[in-house]
Amino acid sequence: MNNKKEKSILMIVTYGLIICFVMLFTITGCGHKEEDDNNKNDEVIINSNNKSAVIYFSATGTTKKIAQRIAEKSGSDIIEIIPKEKYKSEDLNYNSDCRANREQNDSSSRPEIENTFDINEYDTIFLGYPIWWGTIPKIILTLLDNYDFNNKTIIPFCTSGSTGISGSVNDLRNYNSNLIIKDGKRFSSSDSDETIVNFINENIKITNNSSERVDSVKAIIDDQEFIINLENNETVKGLINMLPQELNMNELNGNEKYVYLDNKLPTLPYNPKRINAGDVMLYGNNCLVIFYKSFDTSYSYTKIGHIDNLPDLGSGTISVKINKNL
Repeated sequence: MNNKKEKSILMIVTYGLIICFVMLFTITGCGHKEEDDNNKNDEVIINSNNKSAVIYFSATGTTKKIAQRIAEKSGSDIIEIIPKEKYKSEDLNYNSDCRANREQNDSSSRPEIENTFDINEYDTIFLGYPIWWGTIPKIILTLLDNYDFNNKTIIPFCTSGSTGISGSVNDLRNYNSNLIIKDGKRFSSSDSDETIVNFINENIKITNNSSERVDSVKAIIDDQEFIINLENNETVKGLINMLPQELNMNELNGNEKYVYLDNKLPTLPYNPKRINAGDVMLYGNNCLVIFYKSFDTSYSYTKIGHIDNLPDLGSGTISVKINKNL
């Protein structure tokens, strides 16, 4: 009787371990992509002639979250405006004689900024802030006083419970009428990724060096020539301006080759539900993937293009040269 019980317990434990290993493998299948991504440099490219940055001030973290999403979707650098004297909760108690009240009511107030940064390389600035008393926090004026925004395009965005952005934009324009300042947009914390992407697309255009659309590029994979038929999106336009590229692409999962690009690209990720052999995708904002087998997927990608009649690429690393000159 005891032997039967012991055998039953042993079988249960064995099956349990097998299930655990299977689940672990399934969950971590793409894990090293994300791990590798943390080690890549933070250089960002919008196009070959235009770089953008998201510069933001956030006292409570709400504006910070929107700023991070705009930076991710646009492929921009991100810079936080850090006040020398941090704002505490009591500083933002609007029903009292709090610090924020005093600053906003004092036309000469310019709260000090603790950190310094270089904005010379940027042509486009997404400028983010919370709405305080219907307008910009005074620390934004400190920013404008200490950095040269001439010949840059400023795209404001704000967060607030109900107040729109137009009043703060008018105040920015009145403060310095020489600056190029777009109308901007107010966000709430619940706004979707689609709303973020639409805001970016409405305000910044990623352009090729050539005025004509590029429909395809040449890819030489281990000395064999293929054509990548391209999508018409901002990710592709950004990639075109990075060509030519010579890449060593690593193997993953027996169905794809991937490599991390040196620069980040704008993204519009979606879940295709099924990958087809020959699909060329972007995972995250800088991981280029060529799939050589078809399978169902739960992951999200940005579609770059497709290679017709792509053979099995085998289990090792491959050499890929991509050039826009056909």
